[in-house]
Amino acid sequence: MKRIFHPGGSVITGSDLADAVLLYAEALCNRRQVDVVDIPVMGDDGLLLRAQFLIGSASQLVSVTADSLSPELIEPETTDFLHRKAQTGAMIPAAWTREESAAAQFDDFDY
Repeated sequence: MKRIFHPGGSVITGSDLADAVLLYAEALCNRRQVDVVDIPVMGDDGLLLRAQFLIGSASQLVSVTADSLSPELIEPETTDFLHRKAQTGAMIPAAWTREESAAAQFDDFDY
């Protein structure tokens, strides 16, 4: 697990998710773009919650390994989606969600 510090505080999420958020934030910074990402986080009471971050050219994020008695938070679809959006030349508009991106992929096929 990792804790992501942002200007408003911090959240705990899975290590791969935290790494993907920072990778995408760096890519957006290089492109001079911003986006909102939605990831699962661990609440103070141990409940699974969702957090939305505005990341990009003015991001001030720090990720630190965090001790946790809870199992590692994983969401492979979100991690993969953030990695795809971070790739150079990614054709996914920054503001698209995973669902919008998946729907657009299916629209490209001729049936």
